[in-house]
Amino acid sequence: MLNTKEYFKQIDATLAVKEVDNETAALDSLIEDISDDKSASVAGGAVKNFSGTLNAGFGILPTLYKTTRQFNDISIRLTKNPYGTFVFARRPNGKDVNTYYRYIPANYHGVVTVAADVKDGTSFRLGFSASTTRTFQIAGRTTY
Repeated sequence: MLNTKEYFKQIDATLAVKEVDNETAALDSLIEDISDDKSASVAGGAVKNFSGTLNAGFGILPTLYKTTRQFNDISIRLTKNPYGTFVFARRPNGKDVNTYYRYIPANYHGVVTVAADVKDGTSFRLGFSASTTRTFQIAGRTTY
């Protein structure tokens, strides 16, 4: 059996944990609001929505982007990805912007950096590769 002092210590600890949880939830909500804001000033660079069909799990989307000096990374946030997929950025000459592909799990909607420290004015298209023989839709937003 707890004495009164120990009992109140436990209550204080429980309340402190709940307070931290509430503050964390509030911060998560704020971060989500900022992430959903499509203005370049919040994202740090140009922001564009994209969507496309991946035939048999592979595709390079047709939209050509050019990196800006406000943001030296290429990042995406998928809103529709029913399969785990690799993402990459490819230059018009067929060479990849980065030397590695980033894996995005199925239905993951967080921000993923596709390429970091990209030179200003680099033209690129987004490419995706998934290990499926099915055709599927992919959609999201890119910041560059």
